[in-house]
This record gives sequence, C-alpha cells and structure tokens, in this order.
Amino acid sequence: MPIRWFASFVVASALTSAATSAAQSSASHLTIPFLASENNPDDPQFEGAECDVDSAAGRMTCGFQQVFLTTSQYAPDTCLVTTNRYERTFRRDAPDRWISTEGPDGICGILDVVTLKDGGTVRWTMEVRKDVTKKDAAPACLSIEAKPEVYSWQHIRRPLPCRFVQPGGLIP
Repeated sequence: MPIRWFASFVVASALTSAATSAAQSSASHLTIPFLASENNPDDPQFEGAECDVDSAAGRMTCGFQQVFLTTSQYAPDTCLVTTNRYERTFRRDAPDRWISTEGPDGICGILDVVTLKDGGTVRWTMEVRKDVTKKDAAPACLSIEAKPEVYSWQHIRRPLPCRFVQPGGLIP
C-alpha cells in the first residue's frame, strides 16, 4: 500500500509539474519601453507598457503609463509633468500584431481601436483610431475623422517647450 501511494504521489506530482510548465510556457511578460507620437513630432508626450501575454489564449493585457509635459499658463518657461495609467486587453491578430477594441460608445457608436505591432525588441508601434459606426445618428457624427494617431519607438528625443519642470498631477 505505501508503494502504491508513493507511485500515485509521483505521478500526480509529475502531472502537476507538467501542467505548471505548460502554463508557464504559454504565459510571459513583455515591456513596451517607449512610444512617442509620429503625427506630432514636437509633442512631449510619451507612453510605455508592461504586458502579460497568454500565448495559449492569444491574449495580452497591458498596463500603460503616459507622461505629459504641458506648459504652465502662469509660468510659460515651466512645464507641468502629468502621468496617467490605464489598462487594455488585446487579442492576437497576426504573429506580430495585437488588436484591442472598446465600444461602441455614445450616440455616434464610436469604436476605440488600438493596434500594437511588434517590430522586434523595443521596436513597437501603436496605432489609435476612432471608428464611427452610426454616422447618420447626429450631424456631429459626420465630422468625426477616423484619422489614426501613430506612436512608435522612433524619434523619441523631443525638444522641450520649457526650461523648468514641476509636478503637474497624477490622473488615476
């Protein structure tokens, strides 16, 4: 009886270890270290993300952190540093591309679509687009452009619009 119990324990341990190894191999963590606007090359706004990838499910959950530098209306040579954190969940669309869609929201039925493209190592590109699904719902819906905002790892060095910095705020 003790040998049978020991054999059962060994088999159960091996199966648990194999399941744990399989789960660990399908889940990973990656960093998207820096993204800056390509549409506005002088905009001192940056983003980065920490992401947990579940390869087996084809999903990735990212915690983004944004940093904004804005000039103070009271001291034009001073920038206010403001940060914002948000999360998004993506699904794999291609081996090197992830898509997140939120919405539709509002009277115009706006879909918020974010696409991340992995160019290797730190070369990530993010496209943010708003698609209107109900253009005829209101006159204002016709004027909403679906022009994408692109952020990338390129051209991240930016001129500062100020000589000094001070804390601005934290956006929860």
